[in-house]
Formats: sequence, C-alpha cells, structure tokens
Amino acid sequence: MIKYVVYVASLSQSDKICSAVMKLKGRPIEDRSSIGLGWEINHPLLPNLSLHLHLLTNINAVTPHLRQNPVDLLIYDERGADGKPAEEALEQIRRDVSSFAELWGPDFIFPMSRVVAILDGDAESKSQQPSATRAFQLGRVHVQDVCVAPRTTLVVLNWLHGLLTSNEIPNVRVGIAMSGGGMEGFLYQLGVTYALERCISGRTIRDADVFSGISSGSLACSLLAGGISTIEVIKAMHGKSDIIDPFTSSTVFDLAGAGIITRLLRESFTWTGIDPSRWIEQTLKAIPTGFFKGESLRKYIRHCFEASGKMDSFKSLSKELYIGATDMDTFEHVVFGSAPSNEMPISEAIYASCALPLLFEPSIINGRYLIDGQITKSCNLELVIQRDCKLIFIVDPMKPLGTLVPGAVDKKGGYYALLQTIKALVSTRFNSVLSHLTERYPNTDFIVFQPDEEVAHMMAGSPMRYRIRTQVILLAYKQTIRQLRERHKVYLAKLEKYDMKLLSLDDIKEIERQDDDLFSQFA
Repeated sequence: MIKYVVYVASLSQSDKICSAVMKLKGRPIEDRSSIGLGWEINHPLLPNLSLHLHLLTNINAVTPHLRQNPVDLLIYDERGADGKPAEEALEQIRRDVSSFAELWGPDFIFPMSRVVAILDGDAESKSQQPSATRAFQLGRVHVQDVCVAPRTTLVVLNWLHGLLTSNEIPNVRVGIAMSGGGMEGFLYQLGVTYALERCISGRTIRDADVFSGISSGSLACSLLAGGISTIEVIKAMHGKSDIIDPFTSSTVFDLAGAGIITRLLRESFTWTGIDPSRWIEQTLKAIPTGFFKGESLRKYIRHCFEASGKMDSFKSLSKELYIGATDMDTFEHVVFGSAPSNEMPISEAIYASCALPLLFEPSIINGRYLIDGQITKSCNLELVIQRDCKLIFIVDPMKPLGTLVPGAVDKKGGYYALLQTIKALVSTRFNSVLSHLTERYPNTDFIVFQPDEEVAHMMAGSPMRYRIRTQVILLAYKQTIRQLRERHKVYLAKLEKYDMKLLSLDDIKEIERQDDDLFSQFA
C-alpha cells in the first residue's frame, strides 16, 4: 500500500531530515511535478506500507504541490531556528488552500484533518504557551495530531505508521453523486459521464456501488445504475440511436392543459362577491404550480429501460440507487430507493425529483405532493458517505457564471439575474456541505466535476434550453478530459486504491485529439 506524505520544514531543519532519510535508505524519486526532494521509503517499522515522501522548505510551495500531487498526510515541522510557529504556518496553509479552492474549484479542497504538526517542545522558542495548550488549540482547528519534540527518527516512523493505518479499513466501495441543473445540467452530466467511461479502465464508473441523484442528476444516475449506454443516450439526443427513441423538446415540455384550465375555472368561481382589493390575491392563486405535466418524460424513461432490456424498478437493479425529492408542504427531503420507498417505478421517482415549481406539476406519491429535490439538498452526498463509500465522484452542474464587470448581470435583465442568483445559492450550499464533509471524513476521497468558465458561460441562460445540446455535451466532455489530464497524478493515485485504472497521459492526450471526429457525427 502506497501512502503519499508531504513534509514541510525550515531550511535549517531540512538537512537533518535529508540525513535521516538517507539512514532509512530512502530511494530518490524523480518528480518534475514537485519543487521539493522526493523519496520512496520502505522500512520494517512501516509494515505493508510504502511511503512516498516529499520535502518542501518553502511554505508557499504547498498549494502548487497539492494541486499536482496526491497527498494523504501533510506534516509541518516547526523545529529549527528559522521555523515558523505551527499555529502561524498552518493558518497560512489553511488560508492558501481555501483561496485556491475558490479559484480552482471544490475539487482542490484539502482538509486540515489530513494535517499533523511536530512541535519544538521548547515553549520559549516558538510560543509563550506550553505544548499541551498549543496541541489543544491546533486540535480545535481540525489538525489531526501533534507530536512534541520526537527524539529519534524511529519515534516519528512509529507515529506516522499509526496515523496512516489507524483508520484503514479494507473498503473499495465507490459512489456517484449528481446534483441538478435542468436540461442543461443533464447534458453536462452526459458529457462528464462519457469522458469518465472512456478514460477509466478495469473497474469503471458503471461498476460503482451507490448512485445518488437529485433533479436532472436523478435521471443521469438512474441511466448509469441501470446499465444504459451513455453514448446511445447522446445519440438519442440527436435522433441517431438505433436502440433508444429520439429525445426531443416534447419529451420534457408536455403542456398540462387540463390542469391549467381546471385551476383557472376553480379559482374564478370564488371571485363572485369578492372585494376588488382581493382580486390580485385571487389572481395569484389561479397561477398553476406547473405548466407541464411530465407524463412524456415518465414514458421516455420507461422506454429507455425497456429498450436496454432493463426494468423500471428499484428492486431490479444490482446497484444501490437513491433519488431525492422535496415534500411541497413540509419541505422535508424525501429519498426513494430503500424500503419501503422503493415500491414505485424509478421513472415516477425521477419525475418527482425534477418537478420544479412553475415549470412542472408536483408529483403525488402516497398522498404527498413532491417537487424538485434540489430545493432542500444538492446531491445527497451525506447519504453516499453513510452507505460506506470511500471514493465518490461528484458531478455538479449548478455553478453560476461569475464576472468582474460591474453591472454585467444587471444589463441582461431580471430573468438572467434570478437564474444566476438561484445557481449561486445552490452552489454556495454545495460548497459548504462538501467542505464540512471533507473535514469530517478525511479518509474519503472526492473527485468533483463542475463547469469551467467556458461551459458555465454556455449554460448561463435558461436551464431548460434545448437547442444547444451538442455544444454543452461536447464542452463538458472536453473539460472533463482536460481535468483528468491536468490532475492526472492525483486522480491516478486515488483511483488505484479502488481497483480503478486511469489511462496513461499519452492515451488521454490521444483521446483529446479524437474529440472533433467523435462528435462530428452529431453535427
């Protein structure tokens, strides 16, 4: 088992560390992705463990290293005359990581619970507080552990072995969590999914154990869990599949004419004798909660399962599938997929999860009026963790398009501003939840895909647009391939722990070169 450790120390301390590594017969690692020295260490005090150790003497080099390299544990050693106190140094690292996560996205989040510190032991040299007090204060900011003035290298090795193996439970369960984003969110998820299918061999994302989806993510996850071909779905979006019927705008937008007329007539009968001052109130009550009934979407989902030789049933799946919706009256989050909420068809649960008010009529299941699940949760990430998944792929299309130009959003009108505001609210909630869960579950690996600036710009308008389907899928596909290439070393190490193999850089670059030919058939 390989564990990746980055050791941050002062220049005066680095010579001692290099000398200690030489005594341990560390084998130098040639690594252009890190500005620090690297060694592979195998030692009797590290049974069944191969330690890949990188030494950094510049604290500003930590975030670039984290960007390009897998890190299971970060050690900060304050010893040495020129070493910063641990509290000061770790606060800088935390601040830098947080700042770069805002720039590079939540896939870069590195939890402080994967950080440990070696204290000097001399209270006067670094701080006026005793070591016990300092250790307690570091623990309050989620630092995993503290070692005070270890006397020998063997003490450090024993300590590291305990840290790296104490929570290691053999578990290779993989989960996938997808949030919503309307029609464009679904198109984005198709592009990401297809790129992952092409670039991961051996155990693929279709072999994941748990699938969790909300809103458009419920549809994307259900197709994956049901073993329905992603490329056939993409072909169907363009009317070119030999297996699945064409997916058209009428598949989603089937006007709920009867429901609209019934509501208008019902409310109009109550206007007799009403004070004119209440007419506005009655008019608002006459507005339907949904203009589309979603029956065509239900039928199409059933068709996709049947055309692929599957059943529209939770119980027929060999994988765990969970779909989230919202109770329209209590605003309680409702999850379908486990008993007894796995009795209805998957297509009915998907529609309930996608039923955004004003667009779609609520779904009535067991007497409850259910609407879009993303109103109450982003992607049910907590549920996937509770199902004991240690690697989780997250696909989150709900990212707003930010701009530094004052008034740019205002110029595009209130509808555009409202959409961006909703996306910002959902995205902020998602980032907060992910940051919290990353700290709480440091041994869980997350791989996050969100639209980059180019894709976010393409998806900045109405989430229910249909005409730009090819561009969104293609851009999402290309962005995912590029992300896998740029963070190849990080993802390769994460996936190997779960019997998944990321293709080599050369193979991924070759796939990138094939992009235009691959999608030209849909032009």
